[in-house]
Amino acid sequence: MLQTWESNLLLLLGKIFFIVISVIYAVFSYIVVRQVNLMNKSFTTSLHSLFTFFAWGHFFVALLVCVLVILLL
Repeated sequence: MLQTWESNLLLLLGKIFFIVISVIYAVFSYIVVRQVNLMNKSFTTSLHSLFTFFAWGHFFVALLVCVLVILLL
C-alpha cells in the first residue's frame, strides 16, 4: 500500500512529466515551422502555401494541447 505522501508525490511527478513532454512537443512543432519556411525559401513548389498552412496548424494544435495539459492537470 502506498502512503498518502507517496501517492501525492507520484501524482506530482506524473503531472510534471506530462507538462514537460507537452512543452517539448510545442517547441518541436515550432522547429518544424521554421524548417518548412527554410525549405520553401530554398525549394519553391506550387504547394508552398499548403505546407506553410499545415506547419502553422500543427504548431497551434501543439500549443493548444500544451495549454490544455497545464490547465487540466
